[in-house]
Amino acid sequence: MERNIKLTIAYDGSGFVGWQRQPAHHGKSIQQQIEDALSALLDHKVVIHGAGRTDAGVHAIGQVANFFCDKPLPIDKLADILNNILPSSIRIISAIEVTPEFHARFSPHKKRYRYLIEQGRRCSPFAANYSWQLDSKLNLDVMSNSAQSLVGRHDFRHYTLAKTSVIDFVREIYSLQVYQPPQSRDVFFPWQELCDPLVIEVTGNGFLYKMVRIIVGRLVAVGKGELPPEAMAEFLSGARHDNIPPAPARGLFLDYIWYAAE
Repeated sequence: MERNIKLTIAYDGSGFVGWQRQPAHHGKSIQQQIEDALSALLDHKVVIHGAGRTDAGVHAIGQVANFFCDKPLPIDKLADILNNILPSSIRIISAIEVTPEFHARFSPHKKRYRYLIEQGRRCSPFAANYSWQLDSKLNLDVMSNSAQSLVGRHDFRHYTLAKTSVIDFVREIYSLQVYQPPQSRDVFFPWQELCDPLVIEVTGNGFLYKMVRIIVGRLVAVGKGELPPEAMAEFLSGARHDNIPPAPARGLFLDYIWYAAE
């Protein structure tokens, strides 16, 4: 009888082409690395289904994936076994057996992303791959107030890239917070203090292609005074079309995923 195994995964996305499996000449993906490790362990091809397709350079603290297996597996030891096979930039946090109906991507869930920014001219060189380092101070209050126009259920077609193949652009954002953590060691980096860190945290029922990075890029423009506070709402309605690039991938973390069944 097939067993459905749910994996919770953390990874440093710096050296990968993203989560999704790619042709070999494009580079290494996180999905491929885990599938290869499972296939070697089980001696047959394994396909895993991820909850989200993070882009190249995007990191994860709580990515979720599942796969089916009809061979005996020591579930309580599976995370340790896989971590001995996988590169150190990918860690299996937990492995549990779930119901056959569970699917990491299609089962109802909500996701939380966090984006990390460093402000100032003395940013840490050790955080260069894990934050957007800015030499200017952002107006946190203006950013926070402007962000609230995106909370709720909206058509976010103007918060994704034109090349997307999605037909339904409606998503719901439950919360969108901009804040300075009391101590940076409590957020991402237990081994150092960051220079004036800022976190943008967004929780929703789903996100369009590059949607979070587009939100962050525009919020930073608001925080710099390059856009007015009402710009976020104007982008949402389609009344504004300024070409603001998405925030760099390196500051984005897929932080946590909740499932309705849990």
